[in-house]
Amino acid sequence: MFNRRVVLHADGTVVKSGKRIALGEAEALKVAAHAGIPAPRVRDAYVTADGQGCIRMDYIKGQPLDTLWPDMSVQEKRDIALQLRELIEKMRSVAPLAHLIGACDGTEIRDTRLYSTYHSPACRHEGAFNDFLLSGLYEHTPPLVREAFSRRLQTNHRVVLSHCDLTPRNILVQDGKIQGLVDWEDSGWFPEYWEYVKFFQRTADKDWKLYA
Repeated sequence: MFNRRVVLHADGTVVKSGKRIALGEAEALKVAAHAGIPAPRVRDAYVTADGQGCIRMDYIKGQPLDTLWPDMSVQEKRDIALQLRELIEKMRSVAPLAHLIGACDGTEIRDTRLYSTYHSPACRHEGAFNDFLLSGLYEHTPPLVREAFSRRLQTNHRVVLSHCDLTPRNILVQDGKIQGLVDWEDSGWFPEYWEYVKFFQRTADKDWKLYA
């Protein structure tokens, strides 16, 4: 699905592979683990001769939250939301790479919007990141509208570790506790508001959004 495969092996590892798998995801998993974030432990990461990225990592037990969420009580949902907030606070405490907005290996920015993924070289400052965002506007957007958007974008945000796809399907839960955050494909160092933007963009579940 989406040009990638995820296979569980008998040795308890998971191999994620495909043309769209970048090694920046493996680096993000290492950064997350160092910060105490429950994420798969990376065993190996490489690119094959035909250009497929492969990441071998430990399997994490738990059920995807999207399979549990509909049957959870309001209090159980609040508990999960509070746990997730603590994890995000841990992520934000990690010292970022100097002068970098983009993947944790410093290679690129990958931003998934609806069914398209936009790529850009990593940015050295927030102004360049803003230019990347504006480049996604419809080509016939009136200049005055572009200028209005540009004036609203700031350049003084903190840059923090961001997952960028905190949807219920990427949160593994067991016995009411978050066991792992998976699918770090679009993650990296981003302005502090970016996680909030992607939280609302990457899921259609209205009930989940109430717990932002």
